[in-house]
This record gives sequence, C-alpha cells and structure tokens, in this order.
Amino acid sequence: MEMRQGGLTVRHLQAELCKEIKDILKGSRYKNESGAYVPVNVFAQNLPIRESDGDPEPVPYVIVRIEEGKVDGDDEPQMVSIMLLVGCFDDSPENKGHEGVAEIIEKIGERFLKEPMLAHAFVFQYPYEWTLQDEPSFPYFFGAAFMDFKAAAFRKEDLNRLV
Repeated sequence: MEMRQGGLTVRHLQAELCKEIKDILKGSRYKNESGAYVPVNVFAQNLPIRESDGDPEPVPYVIVRIEEGKVDGDDEPQMVSIMLLVGCFDDSPENKGHEGVAEIIEKIGERFLKEPMLAHAFVFQYPYEWTLQDEPSFPYFFGAAFMDFKAAAFRKEDLNRLV
C-alpha cells in the first residue's frame, strides 16, 4: 500500500472499505440463484467479468465504487465520494427481495453512523444517502448507498529546498 504525504491513497480507502463491509456482513446470509443462503460477495469497482452467459450471477453482492474526489484548497483534506451498489436475488412469490437490499444498506449505514472512522485514516462524512431501484427486475433486486470520506490529499513540496 502506497503512502502519500502521511496519508493513504484512495485505493487504500476502497480496499479498507471492502474489508470493513465483509466484516459488517460476515454473519449475514442471502439467497443465491441456486437457492442456497450464502455470504455477501464484496467487489471493488465492478463485478468480475463472467466467462460465459451460463455462469451464475455473483449475487448477493456489494460493489464498492470510487465515484469522484476533490481537494478544495492547500490545507484541505481530499473528499472522496463512494457509491455502494447492492444486488440480491429472491425468487419467492412474495416479491420482497428489496428487504434484503435494504437490510444490507441499513447494516452498513449503522456501522458508519455509530463510528465514522475507517482504518484510523478515513472519516465518514454526512449525509448517508441510499436508494432502492425504481424498475421491477424480479427475481433480482438492487439498491445503492452514497458515502463521502475525508482522506489525505497531496501537498505542495517545500519549494525552499529546491533553491
């Protein structure tokens, strides 16, 4: 892992958030396409590429996607926006797969609303926003959560040492 000016990189934030989400959800099981109840898969940035159309979907999952970042000034931290994409499978006739998605989103939100620090380096910033899908896609259900974190930013080097 690469250190930057006493802080950690955005890639480190993503990796730490993936690990933390696995930990948050470690005791939770959700249905997969085979009907088995399995742990939630956590992926950085994208779903893995399926080798064939016959490969099963990797549901249930959370994708930790780096969306954007910005630094507002010389002495300001970097603000990093993260989107969490949640996918679940539920083929029960009650058509309530949204409940699994909401539960995952709530568990993650609860953790950061109670304790905003991640890996002693990144700080969750309000608001915690989330949404569930608008369009029906039975038996797949989707949602997303949006989070911002303060992270270290690059700083100007000491120009006096260059003279």
